[in-house]
Amino acid sequence: MQSPAYLFFALLPFALVGCSQDASPDDDPTEVADEALVAPVFHRSDQVNFGRAPLNTDDISKEIDIADDFSNAGAAAAKAVALAKANPTSPKPLYLANIHAWMYDTDAGYRARIALVASKVDAATKRKVLFYFEEENASHSPHRVSKANAGALRSLTQHATLLCATYVNGQMSHAEEVAAVKRWKSWYHDTLGVPLTSMWIDVDTSQTPTSAYYGSRGDLAEFNKVVGWALNTAYANGFGGFHTMGNVGGKAGTLRAADSTYAALNGAWKALVKAHPNEKFEGI
Repeated sequence: MQSPAYLFFALLPFALVGCSQDASPDDDPTEVADEALVAPVFHRSDQVNFGRAPLNTDDISKEIDIADDFSNAGAAAAKAVALAKANPTSPKPLYLANIHAWMYDTDAGYRARIALVASKVDAATKRKVLFYFEEENASHSPHRVSKANAGALRSLTQHATLLCATYVNGQMSHAEEVAAVKRWKSWYHDTLGVPLTSMWIDVDTSQTPTSAYYGSRGDLAEFNKVVGWALNTAYANGFGGFHTMGNVGGKAGTLRAADSTYAALNGAWKALVKAHPNEKFEGI
């Protein structure tokens, strides 16, 4: 017999039929959400702060220095716990590391080491544990987690939240942005059964050249709109929150997130909160 929580999320796809996937760039970016479909709490998390984003996340990834293959999982988990216990009253989520979906799907040891870190930090700190979760990057083509490893991923999200890398960018229309966000729900929630409350939509807020596959892509004004659209699409489709990060240097022509991007995001966030006075929002 399935639990009530499982049945709740399993019914979401049928209830969401009315959500528009054909919005044009000129449409109002605020999507109308059925109040019954949103997460119990909608979170906002911003990983990088240069006066643009609120200080609402503890990024301890550099301090614990988890190896790309998580080979030092035990030591990294112990250090993460120690850092968290040094500031025991902080309510902020803990950002730990980056998970590559192509490695997670093909390496059982990798999956086990990630599970070890997540479970130990969660048990010891009782704070939200965040992992950036990407299916592709500049050197790897898209690879999603297969059905064979759905159980492992669901187990992981009992202890950690996945920051789903959408790569929405300044060259996207509103309809393309909606599709980029909703595909995470379609596969990971609808097909693999991962709870939406453990999935937060991520947007990289970097200023990038047109040749990039994420960020502003040479159109900062349009990108600022896209970021606001993505926030509202995440909320309307029941994701647990919204996360931003930004490149901190000039690598590959990227620049830090613009003041205008976070001004636009803050405006969209305030409008979202105001529009849903009976919902609970956390992060700022």
